[in-house]
Parts: sequence; C-alpha cells; structure tokens
Amino acid sequence: MKHSNNTHLIFLWAFCSVSIAATDGIDLQNPDLVKKAFKPAFQNGEGALNHVSSGFEYTVESPGEKDYDYRLYRPARLRANRDFEVIGQFKNDAVAESSREAASVGIEIYQQRNLANRMATELSVARLEGYFSRTIFSQIVENGEKKTECFSADLRLPAETTFKLSYQASEKVFSVYYQSDGSEVPEWVFVGSFGIAGSGGENGNANWRMRSSENFLIYIYGFSKNMKVYEGEAQIRALAINADTNE
Repeated sequence: MKHSNNTHLIFLWAFCSVSIAATDGIDLQNPDLVKKAFKPAFQNGEGALNHVSSGFEYTVESPGEKDYDYRLYRPARLRANRDFEVIGQFKNDAVAESSREAASVGIEIYQQRNLANRMATELSVARLEGYFSRTIFSQIVENGEKKTECFSADLRLPAETTFKLSYQASEKVFSVYYQSDGSEVPEWVFVGSFGIAGSGGENGNANWRMRSSENFLIYIYGFSKNMKVYEGEAQIRALAINADTNE
C-alpha cells in the first residue's frame, strides 16, 4: 500500500464507517508513547518484536519450530457490546523457501476473561502447493483449539498491506478486510468473517460464551517457523482503533 505517512493513514481510517465514533491512533514513531502503550506479553524461541524508527520490527536470528513475540496494547478498552475496528499497516517482505517455513506479523484479539478464546489476523508469507504466497490469513480459536480459518483470494498481496478487523456487537461477528492496491481511492476487500456466539460468520463460528459486559484484549505480534527473518523484512508500521463510544 502506498501512503505518504501515518497521519494520512489515521485520518483515512476515521471515516471508514459512519457507525464508528472515535479514533484511537498511536504514533508508532514515538518511542515514549510506544513504551507506555505496548507491554511485553508472550514470547517463544528467538522471535523478537522490537520498536524501531518506523514502528515495530519482527526478527529471528536462529529459527526454531515455533518462534513468536507479542505485545499487549494497554490503552484499548473494547467491550463486547460496542462496535469497533482495529486497523494496521503491515510490511512482510520475508521469503519462505520451503513448505516448512512461514512468517507473519499481525493483530490478535483475546477474550479478556478467557485467553484460550482468540482470533488472529496477519500478513503471512508461506508456500502453498509449492508456490510462494503472501496473504491475509485469519483464524478463530475456542478453548485453545482452532475452529476455522480463511485467507485472502489474492495469494500475492503487496509486501506493504493494510488490513482491518471489524467487530459488529449486535451479532458478535468479526469481519476481516484488506485495502486494495493500485486504485486512486483504496477499497476494502472482504476476506472472511467469524462469529463468536456460535453463529453469523460466513467462514465459521466459535462460541466464546462472552457476556456483553466483558472486554477484549488486543495484541500485536510477529510469528515464524523454521525461518530466519532479517531486519527490515517484517514490520508493523501503523495501528489505529475506531470505537463506538455511544451509550
């Protein structure tokens, strides 16, 4: 995706949906704000998600079977009874050279009361049927077990791609989109949807048994397997949350 700067990106996101009332965007180039807003959460192997001048960067020096690093976004206060969107601009220029290798950067949303319930959306590189792919991949998990997944129809997305997770409170459904590339006014391209109350998702559903008064947690992360990820290849360059503040 071709955006001149993060200010333009956040300005554009504020008008993505007329039902969304307020925008919470963070300047990922500001180290003081980043230190306050993002806290270390889950880490495994040699995966390292560190702050750099352009945002967050994921690297792996000595790859293992499963490497990852997560950061919790502390300011987010998202409830199950309010519509919201989480939007990020990502770069993934890593190269998977075999079917055993994969690398991704993305957003994961958890049920605060039960961290075994979660959904992830990421810009992922891998090899599908022997061919290199760069896709928006998403999956939903219930009680620690994957229920279903989906990925973008376009298997060769640009190395820099913006995607969003949109939550509809009335149906308790998450929908995944990415921004088209090459048009004067980028459009949101639908990838898939998942229900978290047992119904409503086009690609499948989970039942988190989540009460409307409960909260979600938001994490950003890098993940890889059997793959060295070099500096500059996998980055999170912008993040914004549009939330309905109406009572």
